[in-house]
Amino acid sequence: GSLTRPVAAIGSAVGDIIGGRLTGLAIVNLVLAGVISLGGAIAAIHYLVPLIPHAEGWLGWLYGAVRFVLSLGAFVLGLVVSPVAAMFIGGLLFDPAASAVETAIGAPSPRKKGLIEGVFSGLRMAIPSLLLNILVLPLYVIPGVNAIVFLCINGYLMGRDFAMTAAMRRVPFKDAKALRRSMRGSVFLVGVVCALLSFLAPLIAASAMTRLVNDAIGANSGSVRRS
Repeated sequence: GSLTRPVAAIGSAVGDIIGGRLTGLAIVNLVLAGVISLGGAIAAIHYLVPLIPHAEGWLGWLYGAVRFVLSLGAFVLGLVVSPVAAMFIGGLLFDPAASAVETAIGAPSPRKKGLIEGVFSGLRMAIPSLLLNILVLPLYVIPGVNAIVFLCINGYLMGRDFAMTAAMRRVPFKDAKALRRSMRGSVFLVGVVCALLSFLAPLIAASAMTRLVNDAIGANSGSVRRS
């Protein structure tokens, strides 16, 4: 069925990360993601909360409430930053992880990308992601709504961007975009898993998306061996 390929790809990705070919990169990934995400929240608490003055009576209660809201906001900030951290780390770890998976499944060597193409394509993907996350930021503080918005928005963004990154290892930007759209359901499902496990998102995506992309290209050309 339509879920078979993405579920199989996600399962293979988990196997690659847990005691597999991507375990070493997963440790690096977790350390970097933790430092970036938690560092942002801790810095906010450390530098912003002490700026609130102390007072007695109702004013003291008000200041205390503001401190609580800022601390809660810093926690939310840490959650919001985690997908951004995943995207940043993806730029560092995606290619070596994808190369390891390509070798394992017998995929052809990736195409060479020029510096200008890489920068231009990165901007075309990053700018909409940044703007969309800023737009929905107020919704992240609403219980219940925040989880749905977080998964939908970041599942879409991570799925789209990581699928494009994987596809552009094989084909130019225009063809990669068409390839991504042809398997949008699978891309979104992998993206949601990446959003749920954002600290490991780049490696989950590198493994799963590489398999999906090469499977899709192989279905059209017969030149790629499925895994």
